[in-house]
Amino acid sequence: MIQDDLIVKLGQSQQRVMSLTVQNRALKKRVERAEVLEELVMDIVLDMQENVLKSVIQERIRKVMQKLDEEQPDD
Repeated sequence: MIQDDLIVKLGQSQQRVMSLTVQNRALKKRVERAEVLEELVMDIVLDMQENVLKSVIQERIRKVMQKLDEEQPDD
């Protein structure tokens, strides 16, 4: 019976590790996405300071968002 308890605890521990691994991957993807968006914001700020055309800024935003949507996995 003690061996059964150890096997159950081992199984539970493995499930927690797998769950944490999945969560870690998801968080890494969110961080990468946040970094891309941060870079976009900084580029837009620079563009605005340099009086870049609104249409050029909008196109930059559209391209980045399209790229992010393509990279986003289906959950």
